[in-house]
Amino acid sequence: MNDFSPLRDIPILIGSFFVLTAAVGVLRFPDLYSRLHASSKLVTLGSAGIFVGAALELTEAAAFTRLAAILLFQFLTTPLSAYLIAQAAYLRALPPRLSGPDEWNQLGRHPQPGDEPPREDPAG
Repeated sequence: MNDFSPLRDIPILIGSFFVLTAAVGVLRFPDLYSRLHASSKLVTLGSAGIFVGAALELTEAAAFTRLAAILLFQFLTTPLSAYLIAQAAYLRALPPRLSGPDEWNQLGRHPQPGDEPPREDPAG
């Protein structure tokens, strides 16, 4: 394991860079929404690089299949959980830090603290 294998090590290094960038983004970004964006997108890409590098080193098909299943599960759940957390924060009226005007608030669609969540009409 001491030898340098570019086919294995480069995806792992790129994935590690993405995970490190996500950690810096979580510490540096000002609000929940941008922190969620950094953590969900970059950790998903970073773990993909790490798993691809690890999969290229494996010789057993069962271990490769397990890594592929873990990666698929992470690709499905990480963005979904970030979306649900952001939606809950928005419905609880947690304001984002904006550099420009809030278009949703100007349209009158921004929830206020204590508002009930919007209910969709099942009839359409």
